[in-house]
Amino acid sequence: MFGRALSRGYSSISFMAPLVAGKMGIHQPRLQTLAQLIPPLTYDLHKGDCGRMAAIGGCEEYTGAPYFVASTSLRLGVDIAYVICEKQAAPTIKGYSPDLIVNPYLRLKENKDTEDIEKTFGVLEKLHSVSLGSGMGNDEGIKESVVEIIGRIKQHNVPMVLDADSLALVCKDPELVYGYENVVLTPNAPEFKRLCKALEIEYNQDNVECTRMVAEKLGNVTVVRKGKVDIITNGSKVFVCEEPGGLRRCGGQGDILSGAIATFLAWGFKYKQGAWKYSGGDQIDSKDVNMMAAYAACMVARHASFLAYDECGRATQSTSVLEQVDIAFDNKFEQVLKALKPKK
Repeated sequence: MFGRALSRGYSSISFMAPLVAGKMGIHQPRLQTLAQLIPPLTYDLHKGDCGRMAAIGGCEEYTGAPYFVASTSLRLGVDIAYVICEKQAAPTIKGYSPDLIVNPYLRLKENKDTEDIEKTFGVLEKLHSVSLGSGMGNDEGIKESVVEIIGRIKQHNVPMVLDADSLALVCKDPELVYGYENVVLTPNAPEFKRLCKALEIEYNQDNVECTRMVAEKLGNVTVVRKGKVDIITNGSKVFVCEEPGGLRRCGGQGDILSGAIATFLAWGFKYKQGAWKYSGGDQIDSKDVNMMAAYAACMVARHASFLAYDECGRATQSTSVLEQVDIAFDNKFEQVLKALKPKK
């Protein structure tokens, strides 16, 4: 293991981005703390106890993205994963996996029906987290539906991840997520630059303070600025994930990260409800759950990318990364979880 990557002189030091944090302290949470979010597996569990999530997105052109989101969640241990997509995308996504529940409730502008959005609202009531935007596309009807869905998610106070096309909605109307503490935005470099422009913040490619300002100006939401290292901040705290990743930049890896974040957010949602506690390790304050969830997900997704590149090299695809997600999770958390005992 790690032979291909290490033989190329690949290390976390060689690709770290320069960070300019100003007076802001940068932290890395302990594995023992992150593990508090992970549900213990016992014979007393029922279906849904380890989380129900949905990936909202997917259109005729982009069918793989929501599949990567939802399948990542299942591989990490969520019990039920829905995909809510445009009607024409549904048969293709259904064909990818029998494990996904695929609801074709998104509609193009010319086919929009209020009954379909009501069906989506019905699914939302069951969920512990939602990922929006992966494969959403640019149809105005779908975008209007997603705006309505975000509003309903906020009413239920369910955590959500906004990625890809849904970030354009935030650029257009920052009030859409302003002050909602249960949202995580995951912009890549171009998306982050557009957010800065929309918020009238001077863009700085490698500045932690710039990322912190975006989170703060959006009302202290959590922002994951993806890059050579991942900068995670809610405007008051900053984590930087320096976990080595793979050298390939194939499309779909951001969707895998969204699925991982949605998983840890779903677990965090139930953790805050008191669904489980461990004896040993640091307990997590409810206000820090989203930051911890985002960091844990970044670590696992980056390690999965590293493992995939180690095995496949230049041939690495996002399907290669997906196949490593559960292994990456075990590498990071298996020993830690063995040392933690659930409280009865």
